[in-house]
Amino acid sequence: MLIALSLTAILLTFLFSFLVESAKLEKKLDGARFEIASRQHLQTRVQAVLTSIRRDSTVAPFYTKSLGDEKNESLIALFDNGIDPDPAFSGPVLGRIYLDGDQNLALAIWPLDKIRKKKAWRKEILLSHVNDFELEFMAKKKEMGKIKSKKTKPIHSSLEWRSDWPSAGLGIPAVVRLRIWEKGIKDPLRFAFLIPSSEPIATYPEAT
Repeated sequence: MLIALSLTAILLTFLFSFLVESAKLEKKLDGARFEIASRQHLQTRVQAVLTSIRRDSTVAPFYTKSLGDEKNESLIALFDNGIDPDPAFSGPVLGRIYLDGDQNLALAIWPLDKIRKKKAWRKEILLSHVNDFELEFMAKKKEMGKIKSKKTKPIHSSLEWRSDWPSAGLGIPAVVRLRIWEKGIKDPLRFAFLIPSSEPIATYPEAT
C-alpha cells in the first residue's frame, strides 16, 4: 500500500506540473494570438482607409500635417467609410491617423456634414503601446519640384520616398510605408499599403 501511495504521489506531482506548464503555455499563446489579431486589425483598417480615398473631392483628400505639440505629423485623409452602425459615420468622412497621449496609434473620424459645426467625432484604437511611428510616401521627383521634404530616400532617378505629403494638389501616392515602434520591442513593425491609382505608372529598368 505504501508503494502504491508513493507511486500515486509521484504521478500526481508529474500531472500537476504538466497542467501548470500547459496553463502557462496557453497564456502565452493567448497573448500571441492577441498581438497577431491587433496587428491584423491595424493593417486591414489602414488599407481600407487608403483604398477608399475620395478623389472627387474639391479639397485635398490626402496629406500630412503637424497639429499642436505632437512629435509626429498626422495623416489626414478624406475617405469613404462605407456602411457604419451610426449613420453619421457612413459614407464620406474625414479621418486622421495619429499617436495619442496614451501611446495608442489611433484613427479619428469626423462626419463631413458636422465638421464646421464642431460636433461629434469618433476615435478608434488601431494599435496600443506604441512609442513612435513613421510614414513614408512614394513620390515622383519631377512632380514634387521645389516642394521640399523633411527627409527623402531616393529609389532611383525618378522616384523617392518622402517623409511627408503636402496638400498642394500633388495627388495621392501609389505606395505608403508605415513603421511602428512598440513599447519594449526594439525592431519596428513594417507595413506597406498600395493605393489604387487612376494613372498607373510602369517603371522599366534602363538598358545596359
